[in-house]
Amino acid sequence: MSVHRVYLPDLGHGDFEPGAVLEITGQEARHAVRVKRLMPGDVLEILNGQGLRAVAVLGESRKHPAGHGKTEWAVDVRIESVAQEPPISPRLHVLACAPKLTRVEDMVDQLSQVGAAAWFPLVTRHTLTPPKAERVDKLERVAAEAAKQCGRAWTMEIGSPVPLADALSRTHRAIRPSARLVIADPRGAPYSPDGSTDLALLIGPEAGFTDDEVDAACRAGAMLCSIGPHLMRVGTAAVVASGLILNAEQPR
Repeated sequence: MSVHRVYLPDLGHGDFEPGAVLEITGQEARHAVRVKRLMPGDVLEILNGQGLRAVAVLGESRKHPAGHGKTEWAVDVRIESVAQEPPISPRLHVLACAPKLTRVEDMVDQLSQVGAAAWFPLVTRHTLTPPKAERVDKLERVAAEAAKQCGRAWTMEIGSPVPLADALSRTHRAIRPSARLVIADPRGAPYSPDGSTDLALLIGPEAGFTDDEVDAACRAGAMLCSIGPHLMRVGTAAVVASGLILNAEQPR
């Protein structure tokens, strides 16, 4: 039986001492009581998206005034244990051109489940318009919900657009100087692990990278990697490649 998870990004370690009782309000409380039908004594996990994972026991639930004649649910939880987990390793930053419409939300959700550390919209010659600020807010919520669903302690970061030239020159914070650079391209070989703990994956737009862009990536030391026999949509390619890379780099 799966454990219900609560996401509270504004709380820090000082709020999670074993034995402490917290009051949870708003949507997280309503979801626990009305949707999941949790009862006093049920166990749940609390995540803050920054590595903290607390195990808690549900206490009493109630409604209280929320202003303007409205009420909201509130629940008490007693903290049983607290752990601070390290970031996911290997650390994979995905630089993928933003897919169209709702496909970008699906991509973010699935990249989070796979275990990517961050997604940055990649800007290439054939890139469509990167997501606007209000869209980024929605994608951050998608990443948070995905973290709750899959149980990861660190929420996947949604970064700002990165021009391909900045990625290849490693002048953008999306790529550390020591990171292994991988570019998805059908002319490449299957991914070969080398024990890297810091990786950057480049996924082109629907129209693909230009030959000049691929040549520039090779000169920058990028590994050309084939991720399958068929042409994939951007979001599919990003998720498939991320899964292949992260699985290959796991210690055996």
